[in-house]
Amino acid sequence: MSRWPEQPNDIIIKWIKDRSPSLVVADFGCGDARLAKSVKNKVFSFDLVSNDPSTPLDSSSIDVAVFCLSLMGTNFPNYLQEANRVLKPNGWLLIAEVKSRLDPNTGGADPNKFVKAICELGFTSTSKEKQKSKDIEWPELKPCLYKRR
Repeated sequence: MSRWPEQPNDIIIKWIKDRSPSLVVADFGCGDARLAKSVKNKVFSFDLVSNDPSTPLDSSSIDVAVFCLSLMGTNFPNYLQEANRVLKPNGWLLIAEVKSRLDPNTGGADPNKFVKAICELGFTSTSKEKQKSKDIEWPELKPCLYKRR
């Protein structure tokens, strides 16, 4: 990541800083909770191992849900459904993912199918609308493999 031209977390931090500090944020897959340390907003940080344990969130209780390189589990649709549950109507879902996981030419998922599946949850490019529960055909994302360097 240190060689990437832009760090996804920096882009998300800037996006949040450019908006109201009153927005409540949930950082799903927070790692070292850098987002929470970088903005004035109230941030709930969740990770498999988190240095900032938070309590479960109520339905429709947050304004922004963030997944920054954190949709690694095979059950990633459950994570997105949980974000949908806790987001307020017209809330923002921000996803930053490794390009290769959404590149069918390298074995990744079709990005159009991924976006379509998210839209079937009720998301659009500008707002979130509540939808009735239905079966969604989620694409299989290429697993994250880490190499020791």
